[in-house]
Amino acid sequence: MKLYIFYFYLICTLATCLLLMVSCSKDDPADTTAPLASFSSPVEATKYMRGQSLICNAVFEDNDELSHVDISISSLKSLKGYNDPWLASESVELTGKVSELSAYQVFGEAIPFEIMSGDYLLEFTVFDKALNYSTYKFNVTLE
Repeated sequence: MKLYIFYFYLICTLATCLLLMVSCSKDDPADTTAPLASFSSPVEATKYMRGQSLICNAVFEDNDELSHVDISISSLKSLKGYNDPWLASESVELTGKVSELSAYQVFGEAIPFEIMSGDYLLEFTVFDKALNYSTYKFNVTLE
């Protein structure tokens, strides 16, 4: 009789563990798809003048939910002048599966007059809520 009780408890314990493992498994697969972006501006190898604005027109898309886009500019080479290079960055919040920046003034200001002229790298890194990301780079010249 004790043997039957032991087997009964063993089977109940194993069934409970199996039930817990099945019910705790994740039904939705993890989001591993990086978001995408399509730019109409800026355009690669564009020349901008000091005092002019860098304007962004872009559509961002994700299969699940967008988070934000990080924008930065850094100097590359061949800088001329006595001022410092222009180094700036910002983060713009995005929502939904599709988000658009239309006539967006990058960094919220015109290109400063007190910077070195030359070749710069303008970089956009778009993130989704699962922190997947895609990076888009544009070589631009600031005069």
